[in-house]
Amino acid sequence: MRRLLLLAAIPAFAADLPPDKGLTIPESGKRPGVVTGKASPALPKHDLPEGYQLQVVAAAPLVTHPIMGCLDDRGRLFVGDAVGVNWNKAQLEASPPNRVLLLEDTDKDGTFDKSTVFADKMTFPQGACWLNGSLYVGSPPGIWKLTDTDNDGVADQREMIVGGFDYTGNAADIHGPFLHPNGRLYWCHGRKGHKVTQKDGTLVDESLACGIWSCKPDGTDVAWHSLGCGDNPVEVDFTRDGDIIGVQNLYYSQPRGDTIIHWLYGGVYERSDQLKAIAHLPRTLETMPVMYNFGHVAVSGCCFWKSYPTKNTSAQQFMVTHFNTQRLVRMELTPSGSTYKAVENEFLKLYNPDIHLTDVMEDPRDGSLLLLDTGGWFRIGCPSSLMAKSDLLGAVYRIKPKNPQLAVQTTNDSVRKDDLQSQIAALKSNDDHTRRLALEWVAKNLPQEGEVMSVLGQLMEQELDPSSEHLLIYALRQMKPPFHSGPASDRYMSRWLLVELARHGSEKSFANEIEGSLRRLDPETSPSLADAIRRSFEVMPDGDQIASAAFTGWLKASDITQGRVSFIKQVISGHLAKPSAQSLMTAMLGHGLVDVRMAALSILAAQTSGITNDAWFPALDKLLAESPTPLVFDAIKKLKTPHFDAALQTMANDTKRPLAIRLKALDAAKSVKLAGETFTMVKGVLADAASSSAAKIQAAGMIASAPLAKPQLLEIAPLFATLGPVELKSLLGIVRKSKEPEVARAFASEIAKNPVIASQQESAYRTAFSDLPPDIFETIVLPAYNAAIAASESKKRLLGPLADKVIASGNASNGKKNFEMGKGTCIACHKIGSAGRPIGPDLSHIGAIRTERDLLESILFPSNTLARDYEAHVIETSDGQQTLGVIKSHTAEGLLVVDIAGQEKTIAHQTIAGDTTLTTSLMPQGLDQTMPETDLLDLVAWLRSLK
Repeated sequence: MRRLLLLAAIPAFAADLPPDKGLTIPESGKRPGVVTGKASPALPKHDLPEGYQLQVVAAAPLVTHPIMGCLDDRGRLFVGDAVGVNWNKAQLEASPPNRVLLLEDTDKDGTFDKSTVFADKMTFPQGACWLNGSLYVGSPPGIWKLTDTDNDGVADQREMIVGGFDYTGNAADIHGPFLHPNGRLYWCHGRKGHKVTQKDGTLVDESLACGIWSCKPDGTDVAWHSLGCGDNPVEVDFTRDGDIIGVQNLYYSQPRGDTIIHWLYGGVYERSDQLKAIAHLPRTLETMPVMYNFGHVAVSGCCFWKSYPTKNTSAQQFMVTHFNTQRLVRMELTPSGSTYKAVENEFLKLYNPDIHLTDVMEDPRDGSLLLLDTGGWFRIGCPSSLMAKSDLLGAVYRIKPKNPQLAVQTTNDSVRKDDLQSQIAALKSNDDHTRRLALEWVAKNLPQEGEVMSVLGQLMEQELDPSSEHLLIYALRQMKPPFHSGPASDRYMSRWLLVELARHGSEKSFANEIEGSLRRLDPETSPSLADAIRRSFEVMPDGDQIASAAFTGWLKASDITQGRVSFIKQVISGHLAKPSAQSLMTAMLGHGLVDVRMAALSILAAQTSGITNDAWFPALDKLLAESPTPLVFDAIKKLKTPHFDAALQTMANDTKRPLAIRLKALDAAKSVKLAGETFTMVKGVLADAASSSAAKIQAAGMIASAPLAKPQLLEIAPLFATLGPVELKSLLGIVRKSKEPEVARAFASEIAKNPVIASQQESAYRTAFSDLPPDIFETIVLPAYNAAIAASESKKRLLGPLADKVIASGNASNGKKNFEMGKGTCIACHKIGSAGRPIGPDLSHIGAIRTERDLLESILFPSNTLARDYEAHVIETSDGQQTLGVIKSHTAEGLLVVDIAGQEKTIAHQTIAGDTTLTTSLMPQGLDQTMPETDLLDLVAWLRSLK
C-alpha cells in the first residue's frame, strides 16, 4: 500500500506530481465481482528472525493493489483495493474507481481462495473496522458504514456517518477507522483541510490541521483527540491502558522525519513551517513530545502485536511498516516517565524495491501477522519511485512462527479504574505513568470536585515531564479553577499564565499580570516563567507594545544581563513586522554593548520575511565598515536592499581580504550576479581541495541561489562527485531549477559517484529530480543511493545482536582498562571521572541514560545522534586561520572554543570571518573497526555500568 500516506508529498519542498491525464483504468485493475482460486507467486527474497516464516496468502487475481484493511470476527479479510490509477480529487469524484474487497479462506488451509467486491465505486478506501455486523471504512471525504444485509458478500447499504474531510488524491487524507477499547471509532486525517460538523450541523472544527478524530459508532459525538500541522497521520492502535499510539509522515521537514507519536488527549502538535494550520488552537506546550523519529522511510500501517513472546511483561510490541524501505520493524515500547520509550528492531526486510508495504494487522486466532503490499502503482506523494508501475501488482503475506507454541497470547487487559476516588489516588501517585493516565481522565471528565482541584493545585508546583505538563494545563483550561491569588513560585506562575492565556489573553487584567511579571523577571533564574511570558506576547493583541515598552527600560540600564538580552531577542524576533519592535531594533543596533548589537543582528539574520527599515541603515553601515563579521553580512542579506551593494562589491574585489569575507560580501549583496570572474572564483572554491570547509559551504550556498545558464550548470556538474554532505545538500536545489534533461543527467551521473550519497534523505533526491524524466532518478541516482543505504542497514542490523552480546559476555573491568589505555581513542575526546578530555560529552554517568544498544549506535553511527551543544564548528578568522572544534560558550570577548586537540581558546568576535556548523560528528565513523569485537563489547559494558 504505497501507503498513500506516504506522506502526501512534501509540501515543504515539492508539489504533488501531476495526476494521470485520462480516466483509463489499467487492464490489471479490471475484474469481475467474484474471483475464486489460489495464487501462488514465488516469495520475494527476505530476512526474518529465526523461528518465523513468510507465506503469500493472497495475490492476483484475488487482489490488485491492496491498501489497508481489517479482519472480521469470522477471520474474513476486508481490504481497500486500488485499481492502479493516480487521480486527483476531481477525477476520483467524477468516476470513483476503487473498491473494498472481501477475502475468504473457504477451505480453512490458511490462504485466501475467494475474493468478492464488497463495495465498489469508492474514492480511495484506506482502512476498515468490523463492528456489530457492519464494516466501517475511511474513504474521502469521510467514514462510511457498509452493511451486507442479505449475507451475499456485497454491501447493499452504505452511509457516510461523518464527513467533511478534504483530500487531493495523494493519500495524505483519511485513514481508518480503528476501534478503541472504550467503544469509540478513531481515525486519522492529513493536512488537507476539513470542515467537520455534528449531525445537527454544529461545527466541531474547520481548519487545515491534521489530526486524530473519533466518534460513536452511530456517527454522533464527533470530536478531535489531537490536532497538528505535520503532513499525514496514517494509523493508530491502542496500548493496554488505551493510550493512542500512531505513526505520522512528515512530522518534521528539512530534514524529513517520519515518526511514532503518543497522541495525547487535547494535544496540538507543531511543525515550524506549517504553524498557520493550528493558529486557531490554544497550545499547551510549544514543543509536544515525539516518541521516535525514523527519518525518511514513509511510515504506513501499524499495530500492536499482542501475542509476541517476550519475557519483559512491561514491554509492548508495536509493528510498523515502511513504505519506501520494504521493511516491517518491531518497536519495543516500555514505560518511560509518563509515556513510553521505543527501541527499533528490524523484523522483516524484503529485497524487492517494487514491494510497498502499507498495512499490518494481527490475526487474533493464531497470533500471526497479515501484511499488505500495494505493489508499484502509487507515485503521488512521497514514494521512492517517480514512475507509476500499475502492472506490478500487490499481495497479502502472513508471518507466523514455525513452531506454533511461540504464539503465546499475553494478557493485554487494562487495570485502569474509572471511579473518582481511584483517579484521585492516581493523581497523588509518585509513578509518572499512573499520574499521567489520571490527568488524562480528569481532562476528559472534568470532575468539579474539591479534592481533585486541590491535588491539581499541588501538581502546579511539581516538576512534570512534557506529557503530564500538557495534560495538567489542558485540564485546568477546561475546568477554569480560581487558583492564583498572590505570590507563587515561578513554576506555578508559568503554568498559571499558560492556563489563563487561552481564556483571558486578550483582556486588560491579563496584560496587567504580564507587565507585573516582567518587572521582576530574571530570565536566567526563571526560565519557565520567561518562556510563558514570551508565549503570551505571541498571542496578546498588544503584546509587541507591552514588550517593547518594558525592553526599552531594560536597555537603558548600564548593567543589563545576558539573560535579559537573550529574552529580548526571543520575544522581538516574533514581532519584527510591528513598528514598536522596529523602533526597539534601531536602539539595539546602535547600543553601546556588543551583546545587544549582536542580538539585534541575530534577529535580522534569522528573519524570513525581508523586513527592513531605513532607520537601521546608519548603524549597519558603521558595523559593516568597522566590524564586518559573518553576522553583519547575514543580517544585511536578509534585508534584501541595494543600499549596501557598493560597499559589499568593494569588499568582494579586495584581494587582501580573506576569501571567506569576500564570499560573504558577494552573497549579502542584492544585485551582484555570478558571472565571468565572479563565477569562476566561486566555482574555484568548490573545486579546490585546499579550500576551507567554511568557504566551500559558503560557495555552495551562493551557487544554489544564483540564476545560472546551461553552460555554467554543465561546468558545475563534475563537482557533484566530490561535494561534502553540507555542500551536496545545498546544491541539490539547482538540479530541480535546471529543467534541462542533459544537465540533469550530468548531475545524476556525478551524484551517483559521490561516496557521501547516503548523507541526504531519499526524498531530497526525489524532489530534486521530480520535474525531469523519471528514468534519470530511477536508473542513475536511485540504484547508487539504495546500494549505499543497504550497506548502512547491514551494519545497523548488528546493533541488536551486539547489544545482546554485551549483556551476555561484556566485561566492564576490561572495558575500563581499554578506555584508560586509549583503545578506540574514546579518551581523546571524552571524560570519565578525571580521565580524558572534555571535547565531547562527559560520559561519567552515561549508563544511567543510555542502553547497550544506544551506546553501540553512537559508536557505529556517531553522526546519527549528535549531542546538543556538541555540534562541530569550523570557525575561520580574518587572518585565514581555521579552528575545528566545539563552542563551549559565547562571551562578550568572543567564542570560547575547545579544538580537536582539547585546547581552549577564545576567538574575538571581530576576527571571525566564518562560522559553519557541521552536520557530521567530530567523532569519526569506523571506531568499531579499530578494536576487536571483544574489546568493543567490554567497553560498552563498562559505559553501561557508569550510573
